Amino acid sequence: MVLTTASGGFHPISARKELILEPGGIVVLGQLDDFKQNGSVKLDYVYEDDILLGRESDEIQLKLDGTVVDSVSYGPDLISVEVGKSISLEPYIDGIPKGWCHARRTYGDGQNFGTPGEANNYCDNDNDGWAEDEGDCDDYNPKIGPGMPEYCNGIDDNCNGLTDEDVEPTISCLDKGICAGTVPTCQGAAGWICPYPEGYEEVEVTCDGIDNDCNGIVDDNHTFEGLALGADCVSLGNCGKGVVTCKADGTGATCSTMPDGPDAKDSEEICDGIDNDCDGETDEGFNVGEACVEGLGACAQIGVFACDKELGQICLAQVIEPSEEICDGIDNDCDGQIDEGFEVGVECSIGEGACRAFGKTRCSDDGSSVICEAKPGTPEPEICDDGIDNDCDGQTDEEDCVKAKKSAGCNSGPTMASPFVLFLFATLIIWVRRLAKAS
Repeated sequence: MVLTTASGGFHPISARKELILEPGGIVVLGQLDDFKQNGSVKLDYVYEDDILLGRESDEIQLKLDGTVVDSVSYGPDLISVEVGKSISLEPYIDGIPKGWCHARRTYGDGQNFGTPGEANNYCDNDNDGWAEDEGDCDDYNPKIGPGMPEYCNGIDDNCNGLTDEDVEPTISCLDKGICAGTVPTCQGAAGWICPYPEGYEEVEVTCDGIDNDCNGIVDDNHTFEGLALGADCVSLGNCGKGVVTCKADGTGATCSTMPDGPDAKDSEEICDGIDNDCDGETDEGFNVGEACVEGLGACAQIGVFACDKELGQICLAQVIEPSEEICDGIDNDCDGQIDEGFEVGVECSIGEGACRAFGKTRCSDDGSSVICEAKPGTPEPEICDDGIDNDCDGQTDEEDCVKAKKSAGCNSGPTMASPFVLFLFATLIIWVRRLAKAS
């Protein structure tokens, strides 16, 4: 084990001179084993001339096998060295050294200051004349210590174990209106406050008949259209005259007969040219002046929406009187139906027997009725015994019918064809030949 210094000192601990340092113990080291020169202090170990500590600054280390066991450094940046006053490291507080300071107690012959062989004294770090062992409960704040004045700050300024006791208020509170009776209260770290009651407003906002900002004036700065509270006023629209008062919800001033006043005269808006709901608009929601259509069918005319005091909203358009319904695809009587009473589009037929044709009904050209839109066939001579009304007279095979011509049988002899038949046959042959050439 050796002692070394930053200035170059080196001293091996002699095995013949035991240096025993118990945990938490204190040993006194010195250069000379001279009781008188050491200020009547007995040394535990003498390192002789091997180590000469620097007067202004130095560091001494205790090493074992090259490992630093303990070290102490001092210098001009930490604290000045004065003759007759030892410098010492303040006792550990919560395991943390606080710093260096001059000894405050004498030792030995009483000529010098120090604590050799004893625990170091506490330092007066804030230079207020008090150290921790003298009752300073915050030795790094010169405003805190025994006898200091107490303030409202959540701190024990005079170190008597009490906080914020017997302090005098440094503020005053408003005491008018809703704030009457309010006194300052100490809230520790928050300082002095004024515990104003619920409803207090730094700037008067609520209109409620109360002096909320405690300035001695009730509901100041609340007006309706420039009129002060209590003045006569006229509401919007149909609500009439009233007096300026606070709104029911307290958000400001209004005329008493307005919708938000205590004597509201508003009503549901109707189409009558009057602002019934007193909101500054007339007949809103009724599309006044916008285009509209009045009447149905042939009577329909374009006009504009307007208000009528008795009928409410109306479509202002020239009225056309309805006429008798005819069959023409138009709603003549303006009842929303077209060609009612006429069976238009119904399946129908025209003609009898073989001439009968089918179609659907439509309006007649003069519109007085419906007709069946179909083209009947051409009547033919009545053929006997074929069950068909060939002449389209509603009767079948009547007495004046003609017998059907029979074709020649297979055993019949040659007969002379009629000239008409021969013509048709020749025409057919010519047509077939033309088709063959074309292909």
